[in-house]
Amino acid sequence: MNTLPADFTHLHVHSHNSLLGGVAALGDLVARARADGLTSLALADSNALFGAVGFARACRAAGIRPIIGLTAAVALPPEELSPDRSVALGRLVLLAADPAGYRALCRLASLYQCDPDRERRQRTGIRWDELRAALAGDAADLFALTGGRACWLERFLRAGHGAAATRYVARLGGLFGERCALAVGPDLMTPPLRPVADEIIALAGRFGLRAAAVQPVFCLEPSDRPLLRLLAAIDANCRVDAVDPGLLPDCGDAATAVEWPAPEAFAAAYADRPGLLAAAGEIAAQCGEALPDGRPIWPALPVADPVAALRHDAAAGMVARYGDPAPAAVVARLAHETDVSVAAGYAPLFLVVADAVRYARETGVPVSTRGSVANSLAAYCLGITTVDPVAHDLLFERFLNPARRNPPDIDLDFCSRRRDEVLAYIRRTYGPDRVALVSTMNTFQPRSAVRETGKARGLSEAAIDGLIEILPHGWHPDPRRRDTPTPDEVVARADPAHRDVLREAYRLVGRPHHAGLHPGGVVITPGPLTDTVPVLLSPKGFLATQYEHGDVEAIGLPKLDLLGIRALTVLADALELVGRHHPKDLTGGRDESTGNGALPAHLSGLADIPAEDEATATMLRAGETIGVFQCESDGARRTLRQLRAANVADLAVAGAFFKPGPATGGMARAFVRRYRGEEAVTYLHPALEPILGRTRGVLLFQEQVLRLAVEMPMLILQQADNLRRGMSKFQATEIDALA
Repeated sequence: MNTLPADFTHLHVHSHNSLLGGVAALGDLVARARADGLTSLALADSNALFGAVGFARACRAAGIRPIIGLTAAVALPPEELSPDRSVALGRLVLLAADPAGYRALCRLASLYQCDPDRERRQRTGIRWDELRAALAGDAADLFALTGGRACWLERFLRAGHGAAATRYVARLGGLFGERCALAVGPDLMTPPLRPVADEIIALAGRFGLRAAAVQPVFCLEPSDRPLLRLLAAIDANCRVDAVDPGLLPDCGDAATAVEWPAPEAFAAAYADRPGLLAAAGEIAAQCGEALPDGRPIWPALPVADPVAALRHDAAAGMVARYGDPAPAAVVARLAHETDVSVAAGYAPLFLVVADAVRYARETGVPVSTRGSVANSLAAYCLGITTVDPVAHDLLFERFLNPARRNPPDIDLDFCSRRRDEVLAYIRRTYGPDRVALVSTMNTFQPRSAVRETGKARGLSEAAIDGLIEILPHGWHPDPRRRDTPTPDEVVARADPAHRDVLREAYRLVGRPHHAGLHPGGVVITPGPLTDTVPVLLSPKGFLATQYEHGDVEAIGLPKLDLLGIRALTVLADALELVGRHHPKDLTGGRDESTGNGALPAHLSGLADIPAEDEATATMLRAGETIGVFQCESDGARRTLRQLRAANVADLAVAGAFFKPGPATGGMARAFVRRYRGEEAVTYLHPALEPILGRTRGVLLFQEQVLRLAVEMPMLILQQADNLRRGMSKFQATEIDALA
């Protein structure tokens, strides 16, 4: 019986992160590797590293050693003539042997993805001088493999251009040395193509290189091959039957396998050349850990000691806000918060965020914060927030509990029209090659999948619209309450002539389509970005990471959130108009963001607006809040009318009550009656009154969840925060873990 060597693995594997060029999900690839008994696996997606971190995490969870790589589309060597008429570029697989090799991959992937003329780059590939420059002396930290059917070497040999093949191997050997291997696919071991395999093996011996058994994998099953053609058609914006063969993984050669091979059949193909299998294992064994290990990677700050700077600035802000001396309770809380933040290593995070907010206020860019950072006294003293957490009795552990493993979220909202000014300041401060936005992966959704598939299959616009019309429309934030028909049920509603198109479209749902941008994510690195993360060029000309926010944080890069909010733009414009037409009504006031002086110019006059204003209260009670941030939807306006909201405190309650949990938790009508004074307030236990008194006996705010879990008593604060997070995000696993 033919079996694979214990250390064998597949070295040329594509996932669906080879955008529109691969089918298999990362988890499915890892599961197949584990089922086949592989102890390692290489990912080599096309011209990018989008899936590298997710792949590594999936491998480690399955007990498999990840090998990080990419497949580069390389141009024809300048001195050669094309061996065929195919538009296919040459494939060259590069695998990182160590962190230096990973950095070389980051530079190469960034070179491809940052080209302003991406269409030209897709046609021409990477020139050899560009390849040499991108490697920048790190070629010895990479393994290079010729890339199968589309590789220049195999195409030269299939065309009978032996001299060109020899020159090509010499070029590879000169660049990568002994860490270059020539791939021999199983299709070349069949009698018709065996001479090509023999020539490859002979060339490897002549130049002192390895010849290795390598099967390019673009999908898991033979039944997935039609999807590869469909994706190629979508990418080329043409019909399926018009796809150029050179755009397909098999170059239009149906005899070339592109699916994951069965272990026994693969081993049998090399029965008389077992050394080829052994060589693949040897290459895998020499590829070690390459990705950053997850320890925090902070930017280089313009201060000698970030911890001392944090303590100094926070103490100065405390005096400005609470006087000198500050109340003992405030001093003790600030000391506790800074100790926890310093112990967690988050001093640089506070300083970077505080500096961005300071710049915005000094230059008149409207800025605000949202979320749990309002619970931090340190953030308040640093000028990051304008909410006094002591006065509002907010728990610091809601923002940062000692058991938290990742940096806390500090969401900064800026005027949408001027957010780019703050980003430009950050680039000037830390360096344009050290600041990047964070990408997201936009995936096929049912509607887009149907539209793209229908176009590729030649359906008319009317037929496509008809298929979209029968797709489910409803959605609920709680997955348990979504009434979603199965794909088979949806297909059954379609015209029989179009059901195959609908079935095919459903197979695309959830697969990546293209990279987009996170609405606010920003990362800053201590050195060039490509020392840590691969980047791409966004449509606005900004650099962005090729990793999504979870992957960015997994390698140790803290993500800042700088969001553009139109509501702040409207607020600033409104104040400017009032000041222009009624200047005497805006007399300036105390700046709550800095503790003294007048408000910044863009917010001048806000301090003059009374917290209790009958005209405003009348509008709130009537739900006349169209154009007011988070208060303009039909549901939000209905809630304001039901609660008869009249002030800021009522707005906070209405905003929390309108969330799915409180609104659908069974107490909605009772809460409205209690809030309006139409029903007596009762408590399940007297101990709940101090916690739930403000909200009439109803659990409404996340701080109440924390206090309830701790003070009853049930949990410690760290556990209570996990409970709160699980409830707020419908994450049953967080709650089950506390059982």
